[in-house]
Amino acid sequence: MNIKKQTVLMYLYEAALAFRMVDAVWVIFLLERGFSLAEVGIAEGVYHITGMIFEVPSGMAADLFGRKRTLILSGIVGMCSAVFMTMEGWRGFVYCGMILSALSLNLASGTEEALVYDSLLAAGCESSYKKVWSNISLIARTASALSCIASPIAIMLGFKYTYYISVSLYLCTVLFVLPVQEPEVTEKQKMSRKQPETSGLHYAKIKHELGRRWRQHIRGTGNFIKENPKTMVKLFADAALGCPCYLIMMYLQEHLVNCGWPKSFIGIPMVVIPLAGALGTRIAAKNKSSLPKALLLCGVLSGIGTCLVGSDALVIILVGACAQRVCEGFTEIAVSENVNRDFSSDYRATLVSVGSMCYSVLMIAASPATGFLGERYSVNAAFYLLGGGLLGATAVMGLWYFRRRSKEACCFNPPRPQQEGKR
Repeated sequence: MNIKKQTVLMYLYEAALAFRMVDAVWVIFLLERGFSLAEVGIAEGVYHITGMIFEVPSGMAADLFGRKRTLILSGIVGMCSAVFMTMEGWRGFVYCGMILSALSLNLASGTEEALVYDSLLAAGCESSYKKVWSNISLIARTASALSCIASPIAIMLGFKYTYYISVSLYLCTVLFVLPVQEPEVTEKQKMSRKQPETSGLHYAKIKHELGRRWRQHIRGTGNFIKENPKTMVKLFADAALGCPCYLIMMYLQEHLVNCGWPKSFIGIPMVVIPLAGALGTRIAAKNKSSLPKALLLCGVLSGIGTCLVGSDALVIILVGACAQRVCEGFTEIAVSENVNRDFSSDYRATLVSVGSMCYSVLMIAASPATGFLGERYSVNAAFYLLGGGLLGATAVMGLWYFRRRSKEACCFNPPRPQQEGKR
């Protein structure tokens, strides 16, 4: 395997995937098409319900049948989702587009990470994973920032042509993945990726073999989750810190318009936010401090930052959003590098997808609730409550963590018994 070529192809794949002009303005597009802010939240809820349902199965498919095939399918589904978003006359088209968009992300989520880690593992250079994944995240965030700069073009073109550009970008992701070599690290991995031979086998036997593989994979995944609760806590913490990040980018579009910013240039002030996330990934690449304490600090800073986004002053809004995004970028790299050392290559994509499913579960509740609060009261109030909720959750987790540390310290350092005759 040519690991340099493999890495460059994944960099190009991520650049095409992350340059999404529509992300900075899709809420504006839906509002212009007659959706209310609450209905936008419902549409986003549909997206995350789909993500919750298909996240883990898509990761299993990547582990069982190949990460390369799964990424190609992700690009094809993404093209279909963009086409549905251009259709008019029935709001169900938009919901279908959101469902397919979520499924496309499901297929890529965890799969790309597993492919990169196992490629490095197969080449004997897995120690460079944090650097490589940090570079991929940096490319993604830079591409996202550039797509924000291009948002005036998206507004000028309108939603149809903007989604047509998305179709072409998804096609590029497929073309970049085609030359990628499938990494096969373990013998079980090599055998499981082979399709059952159709010659001499009836359909029932093929179905039985595939069913056996799925059941075996589900049992292995369940056993890992049961035996590694600490890893699951890290994945859940990463998901919790990721929720405000997406909601800020989503509802900030309407918030900036309400604050007087021109709608045609809505993406311009937002360009610094993904760049702040890129700064967080670079900090994480060089970080050597304790992960639990770093996560708690990120929780506090992220909660404060989310509250600041509720301000009406543009500078304070951007400072808060950037603070939150730095924490999110740091957490993504730090948690990914930490948990991938625990994962088996046979289950890597599935277990990364479990973390993404935690994110979807949280977003199913947070997205419609934020939309409802923004519609009923104000977007400001929604951000205050979201930040306050994150601070409260961080306080609970911090209390649990330090109590647990105290108990462990008592177990390892029991008090010395008093000697006889002494009082």
